[in-house]
Amino acid sequence: MERCLCYVTLCLLGLGLLQTDAFEVEIKDGSKRTCIYASMKINFTIEYETNSSKFRNVTLAAPDSVTTEGSSCGETTLLNVSFGNGHFWSLLFMKNNKEYKASLLSLIYNTNDMVLFPDAKNKGQFTSSTNTSFFEPVPLNSTYKCFHDDAVITEHVVQLYWNVTLQAYVENSTLGKDFQCSADIPTTPTANTTTLPSTTATTPKPTPKPIDKPTVGNYSVSNGTEVCLLASMGLQLNASMLVEGKNVWTVFNINPNTTAYSGNCGNETSLLRLTDTNTVVEFYFLIAFFIKQMLI
Repeated sequence: MERCLCYVTLCLLGLGLLQTDAFEVEIKDGSKRTCIYASMKINFTIEYETNSSKFRNVTLAAPDSVTTEGSSCGETTLLNVSFGNGHFWSLLFMKNNKEYKASLLSLIYNTNDMVLFPDAKNKGQFTSSTNTSFFEPVPLNSTYKCFHDDAVITEHVVQLYWNVTLQAYVENSTLGKDFQCSADIPTTPTANTTTLPSTTATTPKPTPKPIDKPTVGNYSVSNGTEVCLLASMGLQLNASMLVEGKNVWTVFNINPNTTAYSGNCGNETSLLRLTDTNTVVEFYFLIAFFIKQMLI
């Protein structure tokens, strides 16, 4: 069994969702025909280093008014959104003869923005990119819709999306039929059925051994000489692992006896980071207008 590095970001009280209005944009080609339509809400939580060599988190939201200079239409279609003081978000699309997908997701954030990063140690524009699974492949001439929130996690950045309506490779400037994300599709309860007893003897399948309850650990974060965060909890994770080239779900516990912990505290945000062998779990705490729970 091959076990991949499991990097999980959990939000004990949830990632703060700022009061955000969706931005709505259309990208047109040289003939003024729409090739991309996008409407969504996005929050970005960014970890950065301060002048005192401590780490702090800041959350910003993509506003309802953005510009799309640099976007393009073609076989590889690019949605490029700029906002604020030198911040850029982009999504690169590719397609085959059946479907399209997002192949690269990038965020460029500018720590010269003194409002968001007032005491940033490293100044300039920084890029966070991923070959994204932001959404599943979508049939051509279909509009991807997802009202549930979804998080994309890269180093130092958590991107949170919800209320997404998106189509690339729009035909005849007209949006296609809706393609719902799996999170929005309601599950159908399985009906109870009565099975007559069989006279044929069967060999019972072995019952998998239930995993033990997690051991409670005590963790703390200090801000100088003062403790600013305390946590007492047992952690059991249900995570995706790469096994023989396939993603499978497995349950395992975080062992407090082998877990190192660290973090930082700010005026509005705090971070608790737990590291157990190849597993990293992060808890972000954020004071926001309202709190939304995310369950993993």
